[in-house]
Amino acid sequence: MAMFNPPHPGGLISEYIEDNNIGLRVLAKELGVSPSALSKVASGKASVTPEMAVRLEAGLGIAARLWLSMQAACDLHKARETTDVSGVHLHAGVLAASVQDRPCK
Repeated sequence: MAMFNPPHPGGLISEYIEDNNIGLRVLAKELGVSPSALSKVASGKASVTPEMAVRLEAGLGIAARLWLSMQAACDLHKARETTDVSGVHLHAGVLAASVQDRPCK
């Protein structure tokens, strides 16, 4: 089964720059970050940090929580593709106990 490959949130920054005909340097200045830092995030070479997410929320009006959720989805997808868990064994007792502790609704 094909897995969904979530986009890096930097793509939204690139789209915003293109759609609004604004330069990366101008946007970086308005956000209070270096052009280099914004360029790395926009190109997907760097992650959106909580601090950057707050700045993007203030400058672009897109919730910081959304920026961070997109980044987490992207990071998790990469980790699932590159992390070898073949030697990790599930401890069924832990799983069964956590399910038993949950009350029925």
